[in-house]
Amino acid sequence: MPGLLHAGPSWARLAASAPRLSRPLSQQATKHTPAFTFDIDGVLKQGQHVLPQAKQALKILAGDNPLGKKYPFICVTNGGGTLESERCKKLTNELGVEIKEHQIVQSHTIFRSFVPLYKDKPVFVVGGRSDNCRRVAEAYGFKHVYIPADVQAWEPSIWPYGKLSEKARSYVKPADFSKISFAAILVFHDSLDAFRDLQLICDLVRAQDGVFGTLKDPRDKAAWAPERQIPVHFSNPDLLWGNEFAQARFGQGALQESIAAVYKLTTGHELQRTTGGKPTRATYDYAASLLHSAIFSPSSISLHPTGPAPPLPGRVYMVGDNPASDIAGANAYGWESILVQTGVFRGARPDEADHVPTVVKRDVLEGVKWALEREGDAEAVSHVPQAKETVTRDGPRE
Repeated sequence: MPGLLHAGPSWARLAASAPRLSRPLSQQATKHTPAFTFDIDGVLKQGQHVLPQAKQALKILAGDNPLGKKYPFICVTNGGGTLESERCKKLTNELGVEIKEHQIVQSHTIFRSFVPLYKDKPVFVVGGRSDNCRRVAEAYGFKHVYIPADVQAWEPSIWPYGKLSEKARSYVKPADFSKISFAAILVFHDSLDAFRDLQLICDLVRAQDGVFGTLKDPRDKAAWAPERQIPVHFSNPDLLWGNEFAQARFGQGALQESIAAVYKLTTGHELQRTTGGKPTRATYDYAASLLHSAIFSPSSISLHPTGPAPPLPGRVYMVGDNPASDIAGANAYGWESILVQTGVFRGARPDEADHVPTVVKRDVLEGVKWALEREGDAEAVSHVPQAKETVTRDGPRE
């Protein structure tokens, strides 16, 4: 897939300036309309806790501001494990602002583009709770989807360190995996049984023709050639992510690197793999296409954009907490990057981040306020208290 990586408000002030009726984006002047892209974990939420600043920031962008002006925004997350439509319903309830399906890009959303390749072939889907990722993959259009629990139920000795729970057995899809040749491995989401999944992925990559229980002949160099390896696709490279805990937690990237290391140690070969999600260009192309449609053709937005996105009319601000994914991706794509201090990054200055952002702000509300003031729409955020200090690439500014 092109672009994948290979390897407290002033309520008195607000009441005094009651917002005008908002107009649809298509009826507003769009020549210089700024757009916003938000990470979720560490920006809008911390674990299951929704940040109050996020609710206020999104309401402003949705038109609840003194200008009555709407600004296009989407959420781009390296999370997943559920259908985009289900995630939208949950976010709408949590954030108090309607989030539509074209406003969410999860790390595995771009796996939809693999459907033409693997629709009628067996695929091994890893990650997420219970069989949620199987259901997501099937909703995308994959017809023959199997998960680690299916394989463990088929041959318990393949993973001797634990037994399947009764709940897991209830969603197992029975199959004889000695007769199934897998076409690809798709890591949709973070693994909740990483040691088992590491074992099974390595088993399948070393297997002859993608069949569990077999092994390529170590003497057959052609069988171990990179182009003969079963395709392995990870949905994101996040080594770290932020939740309620004081320090960042390991993510899918930690599993990916563990698999690559164990595979190299046991075979002497490099793991051939692709990685989606942020900061890959494919994900940013997808997000930019959705923003373009939201601005210019809101009544006919495609949920399956392909290829590079058309140019957007104004600046796009990526608000994220992870320098390695949010900021790196935004900078590479030519977007403005706002690094907040509510997630992975806990520094104070841009130069403290591995990838230097346009600006560092305390939280998402301060980030949105800074961006709209920069765009000449200060009135839209006139009811939001001013931050004490703004720190940009060029240093502090009062």
